Amino acid sequence: MPCGVHLSVPIAMSKKTKFGNLPWIAALLVIAVAVFVFVFNPKPDFNGDNCYYFANATSLAEGKGYSDIFGEPTSNFPPGYPLLMTPLRMVTDSIVAQKVLNLCFLFVAVVMLYLLLVGQGFKRSLAFLAGAAVLVTPHILEFSTIMMSEASCILFIVLSLWLYTRLPEEEAQMWRSPLFYLFLFVLVFLYHIRTQAIAVVAAFIAAMLLERRWRAAAATVVAFAIGCLPWILRNALLGVEQSRYVSQIDFSKFLDTAYMLLFKAIPESVIPFININYKEELSVVLFLFAVLWLGIIIYGFCKMGRLRVPLLLMFVATIIIVSSLDTPSSYRYLIILFPLLTAALFVGLWSLGTLLFRSAKREFPVWTLSLLFVPMFLQTDILSKHTIWGLYVYGRMPLPSKFHNYREVSLRLAEIDRYAIVATRKPELFYIYSGVKARYFLETTDEAKLIENLLDGGVKYVVLDQLGMDATFEYLYPCVRNHPEFFTILVTVKNPDTYLLYFDRDGARQWLKQFEK
Repeated sequence: MPCGVHLSVPIAMSKKTKFGNLPWIAALLVIAVAVFVFVFNPKPDFNGDNCYYFANATSLAEGKGYSDIFGEPTSNFPPGYPLLMTPLRMVTDSIVAQKVLNLCFLFVAVVMLYLLLVGQGFKRSLAFLAGAAVLVTPHILEFSTIMMSEASCILFIVLSLWLYTRLPEEEAQMWRSPLFYLFLFVLVFLYHIRTQAIAVVAAFIAAMLLERRWRAAAATVVAFAIGCLPWILRNALLGVEQSRYVSQIDFSKFLDTAYMLLFKAIPESVIPFININYKEELSVVLFLFAVLWLGIIIYGFCKMGRLRVPLLLMFVATIIIVSSLDTPSSYRYLIILFPLLTAALFVGLWSLGTLLFRSAKREFPVWTLSLLFVPMFLQTDILSKHTIWGLYVYGRMPLPSKFHNYREVSLRLAEIDRYAIVATRKPELFYIYSGVKARYFLETTDEAKLIENLLDGGVKYVVLDQLGMDATFEYLYPCVRNHPEFFTILVTVKNPDTYLLYFDRDGARQWLKQFEK
């Protein structure tokens, strides 16, 4: 079946076709295992988000509901990814296990992407190359090897597309199809993995409207609203924030951000040939390359048969939503679309090659596209996590001394007073390292308020670290320096010096009373 043919009914795959896919899937598995072992990093990531997810999953596994490490209800992140982490968290507290789970999500997503392309009539070799490219893309691997929601979000996006291709076009038949209701569930759950995925939901609804499937579109809107209602009501009843992303909406830099995403983030990330400096203006050559790259990707979307409309709408909606945020963070919020953009790039290049070779009455050699892999492996910057080699080196590096000392202090406290509460700049990371509950101190130069906050939070210990966080030296250290009578050094780990301090709560409380007088 030629590329770009509109499929009106699902393709019934014969046994021969099904088994014909197995060698290709097995080859993808070999690549996945090799790449995952090559770049795997067993250490916790230093960003706080992955620690939040682990804490949320721990709370769910312990039957405390969706809460933080203190059992206080939270809505800081959507509950979908922590919910996926929970079954594993119930049987082990291993961070490595959660990282492996994330990589499994990515592999299954790649297999489904392969089947999706084959189901749209593309050659197995082309689908294999696209899937393999996803497995070796540094940005995708970077976020799939830490406890973040991108890999699971990618899986559910591909699953939603796969289900969409199998929905009956006749609406009368759709209501009788279990796949339609599974499709609706996947969309709701997808939104609960990443709020940003509202772009995917909107794209499917718009695609149904363009296809004049009015009742299906209306049913999707209603089902989505009903599916989101429990989370909204829960947050309202508990008095917690509905969505932190609402406060980040800012259209003042919309065009600048859209330009950055389209002409810097995508060319730098989808089969990365070049390193883009996001702080500098693009040269004419790089701009033309970016335009070419983007044009090929859009052309590839247009050749995707029944998927071309939802994919194009998904791409446009994501660019609009991410450009509306005040903190777009370069390529970060496009990662969930990178596998689709990669697939579109391969499809676009193959389709263009087919057009060129048709005049010569020859078939375009699909394996020529394997040359796209060469630039990725030629990028040898080992100091960057944006290259395969950088991920390899980063995964095998020991903890930086400042984080090693921070971990040592946390483990010492676990031996001294496992159930105490500590104040520190990285509370979630402290909890990940040792299981000791930690709070963030109040950012204020008013020492009385800071000490009062420590008392109110039940803090018994304080950590003075050298993680490079300005808040420690700007707020916590001056308070400790000016009131040594309240802070006694219990543990010191040298180079750089990291301190565990005992906080004299009674003395601090008496001082506050005198201070109030």
